[in-house]
Amino acid sequence: MLLCWLAAPASAASLTVLAPASVTPGLGALGAQFSAKTGEAITLGGGARDKVFDTLNSGGAADVVVLPTADLASTPRVTGMTPLGRVEVGVGVKAGAKVPDISTPEKFAAALLAAKGVAYADPRAGTSAGQVIDQLLSAPQFSRVKRVPVQGVAVTALLDGRADIALQMLPELATNKAVTLAGPVPESYGAGVDFSAGIAAQTVDAVEAQAFITFLTDPQNAPVWKNNGLMPLGP
Repeated sequence: MLLCWLAAPASAASLTVLAPASVTPGLGALGAQFSAKTGEAITLGGGARDKVFDTLNSGGAADVVVLPTADLASTPRVTGMTPLGRVEVGVGVKAGAKVPDISTPEKFAAALLAAKGVAYADPRAGTSAGQVIDQLLSAPQFSRVKRVPVQGVAVTALLDGRADIALQMLPELATNKAVTLAGPVPESYGAGVDFSAGIAAQTVDAVEAQAFITFLTDPQNAPVWKNNGLMPLGP
C-alpha cells in the first residue's frame, strides 16, 4: 500500500484517504494544503482498486475514499458520493523510445495501428480504465491493433518488451520515470474516467471527512486538480 504522511502537528487528529495512483498527485497537494489550514493530518494510501476494496471490506483504516464513480457506487461501504471530475487516458512509451505523434484522432489511430503491441489494463480485472480502453479499441478503426491486456499496470508491458505503446491513466504515466508521456488520447474519443469521493463506513470522524471532501471540491482548488491530471467539474 502506498502510504504518505502529510505534515501536521503531532497532536492533531488524522484522516485516512484511500485512492488509486491516478488521483494521488492531486490529493497529495490538496491534502498538504488542508493540513496546513486545519491542523488535520492526512494519511494517503490505498493503491490498486482491489486493495482499496479489501481495506473497506475488512474494516481497515479509512475515512475518505476516492475512486472511479462506477466503483464507488458499487460498494455499500461508502456513503455520500461527491463527483470530483475526470481523468483522461494517456499514451506512453518507454523512456528513450521515439514518441509518436498523437495530436489528431487520425494520427493517434495510425500510431496504434503501427505499434507492435498496445498495452492496457485487462478489462476482466474490473478496472474502470481497462474497460474504457477496451471499449475504445473495439471501434472498427482499431480492429487491426495488436492488443496486450495486462494484469496490473499497463506500463509493465513496455518494460518487458511485449508492447511499445501503453494506454493508462494520464497522471500515472506522467509520474513514471521509466515512461515518456506522448499526451492524452484525443478528446474526440472520450477516453476518460470519472472520479468521485465518499465517506467510508468505518470512519471515526464523518464530519471532518466531509470537510475534506468539501475542500477538494472548492472551485479555488480547481487549478491544483488540473495541474495534477484531473479535470474538475464546473467552469
